Amino acid sequence: MPADAEARLTALAERVEADPTVLAGEREAGDRLADTVAAASALRWRIAVVRALIAAPPDSDAVREAYGELVDRYRDDAKSLALIKPLGDEIRRRESDGSLPSTLVARSNRRKTTKQGF
Repeated sequence: MPADAEARLTALAERVEADPTVLAGEREAGDRLADTVAAASALRWRIAVVRALIAAPPDSDAVREAYGELVDRYRDDAKSLALIKPLGDEIRRRESDGSLPSTLVARSNRRKTTKQGF
């Protein structure tokens, strides 16, 4: 089953990467599969989801929420964060130029920083 799940998730990721508008119909199945497959395939899916949301945000909070969840999920994985960081750069650029709504999303259960006063 895991190899089959991985193949299905890869196919879903490819569909969303090629046409972000299909995300709405595939999101639930893709998210479920991402919880059962190899880390690389799951990350590819989750990045495809954020990219699709950037391309067509369903509401003003969706992009920042999805990006924040992605960063939280992979915060202890430097390799994955290196792949995720360009999404944050793109989000900030688009917010700055007005092509993406600028929002502030409050997140709970965040790790405390070690810097004093932050």
